[in-house]
Amino acid sequence: MGVRTAPPGIAALFLIHFDIKAGYTIVWKESLPDVVLHDVVEFKSLPSGLHNVKEDLVYFVQDDYAGLSAFVNQPADESERNALMLAVGVLVPLSQGRLGKAWRHAASLKELARKLANDYGDTKPLADYWEAFQLPNYHNESPPDSPLASISGLKPKQSTPQGAFHRGRTLSDATALLTSKQLLAPYHPALCLPDFKDTLGPLIFPLYRAALLRKRILFLGDAPVETSCNFVYDLALLSSLPQTLSPFLPPTDLPAFRPRALFNVGVHDLPYLTSLSRKTSPQKKGENCWIACTSDRVLGLKPELYDVLIDLPPPYSKDAPEKVYPKLMLSPLHPLTPKDSKQIRLKATQRDVRRYLTLREGLNVLPRDDAANEDEEEEFDNSSTFSTNSLVEPLSWPLLAYTSFIWWASAGEKGAGQSDEEKEQDAKLLLPDDDSIYAPGTRRGSISYQERDDRTQEIALITYFRRLTTQIFTVLFDIVSRQDEERSENAGESSRLDEVGSPIPSGDEEEYRDEPEEPLIIHANQEDSQPLLNNRTSGRDKLGDDEDEFTPITTTDMAQMGLDPWSEADRRFVEELVQVWWDRKAQVQGGRIKCCGVRIL
Repeated sequence: MGVRTAPPGIAALFLIHFDIKAGYTIVWKESLPDVVLHDVVEFKSLPSGLHNVKEDLVYFVQDDYAGLSAFVNQPADESERNALMLAVGVLVPLSQGRLGKAWRHAASLKELARKLANDYGDTKPLADYWEAFQLPNYHNESPPDSPLASISGLKPKQSTPQGAFHRGRTLSDATALLTSKQLLAPYHPALCLPDFKDTLGPLIFPLYRAALLRKRILFLGDAPVETSCNFVYDLALLSSLPQTLSPFLPPTDLPAFRPRALFNVGVHDLPYLTSLSRKTSPQKKGENCWIACTSDRVLGLKPELYDVLIDLPPPYSKDAPEKVYPKLMLSPLHPLTPKDSKQIRLKATQRDVRRYLTLREGLNVLPRDDAANEDEEEEFDNSSTFSTNSLVEPLSWPLLAYTSFIWWASAGEKGAGQSDEEKEQDAKLLLPDDDSIYAPGTRRGSISYQERDDRTQEIALITYFRRLTTQIFTVLFDIVSRQDEERSENAGESSRLDEVGSPIPSGDEEEYRDEPEEPLIIHANQEDSQPLLNNRTSGRDKLGDDEDEFTPITTTDMAQMGLDPWSEADRRFVEELVQVWWDRKAQVQGGRIKCCGVRIL
């Protein structure tokens, strides 16, 4: 057994069997003295619907431990109701990561479960396994195999003067894992990243943004739940903030850099999920956000528990002639009436579609760590434009007017397609690690793969979203810093004017003063995607007389972040992101169309 694949020590090992009279019962267990198993692991290890599947891997969290159970369901005699169902599981400390590297036990647990299914009365293999890996006798000092956990140690640290932080260096450090070939361990949840991307399509981006806002996110799907558990891990991984962003954020009262992953939850977790509600502990930002999955449909009927619900398509939908995508729905804050309690559909923006097509094209040339799925492709989806109203926001009327005007003004040479700047921006996110591509003087049009790319799709996806996160947060940091500098300059100018007396502006100055930019107005009948900011009041809604209290964000800033300035959902996202991470009110100024200096829209 190699050092990097050595399983972590375990705090508990248990065997659960389905009894026709008593239900799921623990028939064998060993644990450390402080670990509680009874009336806990039976429910967490065996979610609803497992009787319909032959095998499954279930991840869950219990207190300070991560749990993993291997379930088997095989034919039996009539005394077992023609089916023998059992699960073998472990608990490992969460101190080693989101799952404590529990996946390193997956292969052994599956083998134990199959063995015990033939004779679950023979518990000697369980005793031997406990003897081999129990804590504190067993020590595993192997390095972290999570790409996220290993990034900080891959590049030498350089001494940087306080305050001398540069966007280019941050972007480069955030992708340090690409300096060498990395392979993920078997059963690592990140191996499911390409499937995560394919399952969601362009919806991966609005879901990622919801996770950046540290929303309570619940995946709802049928058994088997292994894929759903992997999706929980993947979303938490992609929406984690690099530690290199710490200097760009306030020093205190921050949400968690890593979203809290609860993995499989069920009806038995209702009291716990209720206790994690934002209303019960508003000061504990890190505990109030979580990502979980469930096969208990009743949890989807309780919108007070979650902010975003992802209704995954059933497994048989893979055979459908047309690809079936998940449904992303926002939970209303206060469902007072049946009409008000209607869930709001979360959609991808037009910018998300273009970005996704570029991402998919770039990943298709890379291999997958998961060799079993390497040959699977989205053949039926290659020509898709994702133009369905259920998946993507329709074009807004202002954008239609703008693109029509540009097409007319350029005699048909320019339209609504992807601009060169946008293509270059998206291409940079997929490049292998290269400090020069983030240098301030990088020449446009020079984006190219310098050498053969040895990365896998999984590593490339992690890098892509870490760069995207860094891009968004560094642009916002520049905006916040810009406002602070302007306030300091205005304060200094005000103090000097107080000494000599304030000048009286002339009538001409008043006449030609620029009017403040207004938010972009969306047509009332347009079926635009509802913003993520449905449970907070945006800066635009709370705009008062003192506009200095708001951080202004321009359409250029939006474009630099890779967002859609024409999308109401993206504008609200940025406003809430500033509120969540910088505790400031922000206002995104809408787009304008001018002809010969005269505003026409």
